[in-house]
Amino acid sequence: MKIKILSLVLICIWLRPISAQVTNPEPGPIFADEEVPRIDITIDADLLEAIFDDPWSYEERNARFIFTSSTVQDTVENIGFRLRGNTSRGAGKKSYKISFNTFEPGRKFYGLEKMNINGEHNDPSIVRSKMCWDIYNAAGVPASRSNHVALYINEEYAGLYTNVEHIDEQFVKRRFTDGSGNLWKCLFPATLEYLGFSPEAYKEENFGRRTYDLKTNKDRDDYSDLAHFVNVLNNYQGDQLKCELERIFDVDNYLRIIALDVLTSNWDGHIPNKNNFYLYHDPCTNRINFISYDLDNTFGIDWFGTDWTATDMYDWSSLGFGEDERPLYDRLMAIPEYRARYSHYMTEIIDKHFDEEVLNQYLDEKLELLKPYRLNDPVAGSDYGWSYQDFIDSYEFSIGDHVKRGMKEYIPLRVQNIEANVESSDILPSVKYITVDWTETEVRFNIDGQDDVEVANIKFFYTFDGTDWIENSLDVDENGDATYVHQVDTEGIMTYYTEITDDTGQQRNYPLCMDATERLGFLPTPALVINEIVASNNSIEQDEFEEFEDWIELYNASGTVLPVDKFYLTDDEDKVDKWNLPSTALSPNQYLIIWADDDSFQGDRHANFKLNKSGEYVGLYDSKENHFALIEEVTFPELNTDESYARKPNGTGAFEIEPYPTFGYNNNLASSIEKEVFTRLKLMPNPTADQIYLDTDIDLTNFTFTCIDMNGKQYTLKANDQTVSIDHLPSGVYTLLLRNEKIIHSKKFIIQK
Repeated sequence: MKIKILSLVLICIWLRPISAQVTNPEPGPIFADEEVPRIDITIDADLLEAIFDDPWSYEERNARFIFTSSTVQDTVENIGFRLRGNTSRGAGKKSYKISFNTFEPGRKFYGLEKMNINGEHNDPSIVRSKMCWDIYNAAGVPASRSNHVALYINEEYAGLYTNVEHIDEQFVKRRFTDGSGNLWKCLFPATLEYLGFSPEAYKEENFGRRTYDLKTNKDRDDYSDLAHFVNVLNNYQGDQLKCELERIFDVDNYLRIIALDVLTSNWDGHIPNKNNFYLYHDPCTNRINFISYDLDNTFGIDWFGTDWTATDMYDWSSLGFGEDERPLYDRLMAIPEYRARYSHYMTEIIDKHFDEEVLNQYLDEKLELLKPYRLNDPVAGSDYGWSYQDFIDSYEFSIGDHVKRGMKEYIPLRVQNIEANVESSDILPSVKYITVDWTETEVRFNIDGQDDVEVANIKFFYTFDGTDWIENSLDVDENGDATYVHQVDTEGIMTYYTEITDDTGQQRNYPLCMDATERLGFLPTPALVINEIVASNNSIEQDEFEEFEDWIELYNASGTVLPVDKFYLTDDEDKVDKWNLPSTALSPNQYLIIWADDDSFQGDRHANFKLNKSGEYVGLYDSKENHFALIEEVTFPELNTDESYARKPNGTGAFEIEPYPTFGYNNNLASSIEKEVFTRLKLMPNPTADQIYLDTDIDLTNFTFTCIDMNGKQYTLKANDQTVSIDHLPSGVYTLLLRNEKIIHSKKFIIQK
């Protein structure tokens, strides 16, 4: 077994009792808000008419996109353009979705796959959602970036809009430890009530779409984590609820978010309206995280005769629409510890992010910035008849109808109500997170204490037999942090917990169940090898998007079926868990092709890194449970285009540079390849359904025929003269291999049935 544990390298923040340690990215040039960038959409007039004729359609139409600001001027052809939203689709001022990867798979614009261009038709100020996003970002919860843009369609000014960052796999990748997890978009009526033990129950549909709509990893369609979370939330009681919920849900992040939702009166969210939120399962922490979105119905917007400045912060579910329960809010508010921490965060957010003077200055600056763009907005008044003066007045006062409060009016009234009713928040000390680092000889537990309490001491307890607990008092630094270092001299399962005490003598354990585990010692690593590498693929093979990408071939050299979903590939020795292998199992002697194209969103066989043909490191590492022990590593030299670095003999030998790569099959065959080519080889028809005719000038009598699917699985084919039968194969993209004792030739084809 090969062991290679990098000295004090942060592998994964895998325990998070309280804080998700969310880091929202900087605005960057696309969300910079010191100016109002211009977006131009150029689209065929008939396609534009079709969009407006069927506003409820999700079909994306081809258009040209131009972004212009003081720092960026860029044009993108072949973007997808359609309407977005729910009720806004029927509004006079509509909202739009821009997609950069619909017609050009894998393409991004400054790291974005999509843009949401929101009309804010309910908000005369066109600033409510933007101000909310800025406050949420400042408070440290996962939140979209945003700015205002001037939209032009076919060179005609279409109005002042808000550009809000789309919540997708790119969004979570920027904010969480691991961006490869399940992301659910939760829409009305998403109450999080218990629907049963089966994950299938949570795939229920309302209004033609799933209430909990999985947006990532759709091929797996796995709702087990969501079902388990809902089961714990609804059916566990007392300390067991706290214990189990903190294992699987970022409670503290949620308490901050509901403080923000209640403070800004985001009634269109998950508490009153059981609507408009995301849940993200971070595989690294194994916790679900709550994310708010759609924040335009805030700061006094009201359709129901409710004075939102005067609502009870502890009884928001009573404002809900319908008789359904709101278990996430209600059950947490019934737990004194969580209620106190929620109160604490409400006070903290008001003090740091909801100061009246600061927000009034913010609004003044936004008003001056937006005035020229609102003045000539052709559709701003099309829904409610708002004038330009209404736009200006709405910052200060109510302008009637559903705009019951101006924002400058709302802020002091809401703060006054909260401060008069907020409960004392003497919170228990807590641990934000624990990181576990490994070296060859020791394990280091880094304990980060909560910032908002004075930590007096931290103790670390552990046992190997569940009976004899060993206590260690740790030195606490000025930030309330501590470290326990354990020398690895015994193999086995270590069960451990921490006890944190504040300066008033209050104590809390983490985890609450006192049962965190770390396995000391190593298991044997599997007989999985890196078999071949191509770092500059120009003509060998294409992926399923018909792109020539770098690739890495893995080979199961064992005699048993080998699941690979807990292993990792990387091109960075300091980040051994960079990319998780797909959920699949390899039979003995089976190959697996991984596309090293930094396009992981294209599928689970596309890694999040590329290869450098000048030469670099590639490592294959074992599971987190086996401490990311090294399985295989290769440092390949400079390679020419379409050359490979391959094991000879196949699967066991040393690496050699090969001029003829053997994509998905035995490297030993490369030695028999002569530089002889077919002067004519055409597959007809292509795409096909049941057979292929080979139009060629070479006698195929002594050739064998096999094909490889995109997963690297090989199939033997039967040929009758120049006709090859493929009627037993499912639809997909394949590579046909023609072989004799001198020649190997490949040709791509598609089966459509």
